[in-house]
Amino acid sequence: MTITLWKTQTDEPVKFDRKTNIGLHHLALRVENKGELFQLLDVLKANQIEVEFEPTFIREGPSMHMMCYEPSGIRIEFYYPG
Repeated sequence: MTITLWKTQTDEPVKFDRKTNIGLHHLALRVENKGELFQLLDVLKANQIEVEFEPTFIREGPSMHMMCYEPSGIRIEFYYPG
C-alpha cells in the first residue's frame, strides 16, 4: 500500500479543528507490535516531527496508540491493537 501526503502550498497551514473544519480528522495506521510503536516514536523525534502524544494505553490496555502531525498538519495515529 502507498499513501501520499502532500504538504500544503502555504507557509501558515490552518490546524484542523474537528468541531469547525470539514475534512480529514486523522489517519490511523496499525503497527504489528508495541516495539514498532516505540521505534516509530524515535524516528519521529529524530526527524523533528511534532508528536501530539507519545505511546499510551487505550483504556486499561493492552492496546496502545500515539498521535503526531505530518508537515502540513494532518494528524496521524499509530495504533497497536495489543
